[in-house]
Amino acid sequence: MHTDDRQLPTGSPRQANYSAAPSGAVHVREIGDPSHLYMDGLRALLAITVVFGHAWILIIEDYAPTSSLLVQSLYGLAGFAHAAVILFFVLSGYWITRSVVRRVDVGWSWRTYLVDRSARLAVVLVPALVLGGILDAVGVWIVESPTHLGRTGSWVLRKNVEADLSIATLLSNLLFLQSIVAQPFGTNGPLWSVAVEFWCYVWFPALWLLFRYRRPSWAVLTLVLAAAAPQLMSYFAIWLCGSGLFFLERKLVSDQNRGDAGRLTMMVAVAAFAAALAWNRSGTSFPADLVLAATFSAVLLALRVNRPAFPRRLAPLAGFGARASFSLYATHFPLVALLAGFVVGSRRLPPSPTNMAIVAGAVFGSLLAASLFARLTEAKTERVRVVAQRLLQPRWGKDDAIAKA
Repeated sequence: MHTDDRQLPTGSPRQANYSAAPSGAVHVREIGDPSHLYMDGLRALLAITVVFGHAWILIIEDYAPTSSLLVQSLYGLAGFAHAAVILFFVLSGYWITRSVVRRVDVGWSWRTYLVDRSARLAVVLVPALVLGGILDAVGVWIVESPTHLGRTGSWVLRKNVEADLSIATLLSNLLFLQSIVAQPFGTNGPLWSVAVEFWCYVWFPALWLLFRYRRPSWAVLTLVLAAAAPQLMSYFAIWLCGSGLFFLERKLVSDQNRGDAGRLTMMVAVAAFAAALAWNRSGTSFPADLVLAATFSAVLLALRVNRPAFPRRLAPLAGFGARASFSLYATHFPLVALLAGFVVGSRRLPPSPTNMAIVAGAVFGSLLAASLFARLTEAKTERVRVVAQRLLQPRWGKDDAIAKA
């Protein structure tokens, strides 16, 4: 679900990579550095993991002992959806910190920054809410499915969706207040993390400007939201692991850091991450989430230090991660829930080959839908930003910029 501004170029992934400049323009960066492409590939894998987990849990019945290693493995994989979201927060923290620090170095403007970030989120969130509302309305009032009425026992959708299809809930989601003052809209529970992302986008630059210039801004006051939703601060701490990755990277990443020591660091980091992932899979908690985020940051740091060659055959995966992972995350749940509404009765289905094929179809269909959705939304982000900046351009007086000292 990570929402940075980068796009993957066509051609060889070893030749170029793109990132958002402070102005929001796209420029080539770090020729020959494939580590960021690995991050894009990870975004795609994490998003697919979330989709599979939700599809499996919505369609397939709860685990029962089985001798099938495949079925056991799929049940196990479905349990990593929460961990995938935690790892998304780390990636988001890295890229947004990178963007904020660069913006502050050249001259900070809250107006420009908030328009850029809001446009990046809203260009996907608004149509995703509309699409989800339509699909949920079909499931609730036309199909009247047990899935949408919360009767199948699936722990990812235990509510009657009708109660969360109100205008008030929709408005709270548009204001990034889902899971703070209201529930996510309709079936789209994954949108809770979009609210976390938005407030992290506000809190980090507020604190960074306070540290850098010793002057508070209005944005610091938004930290009072943590009193209304303490879990927000927990996720902000997890998100800051990505910030820590950025600052450590600036100190440690150099050609001199490569070699045997770097490879050993990578192996140690991967082993620690695997142990943290196993701990997180056994039961979610803030300490387990924080350790998972910290060890994942260590893996990414080792990746940045070593910069292993990026396999050309994985370029499409990285491309999807850069262009459409947010769209996939924001749209998949209503789509899969409606499919479940048609194929699942009051009891979810056993893990037979046919039913596992239905889950695979749900995942593949979500990927295709997200690819199309992204072309109509994410691909238009820069155009939306330009229009929004023009509409909000001050007609008199000074902008809210903090010039570089």
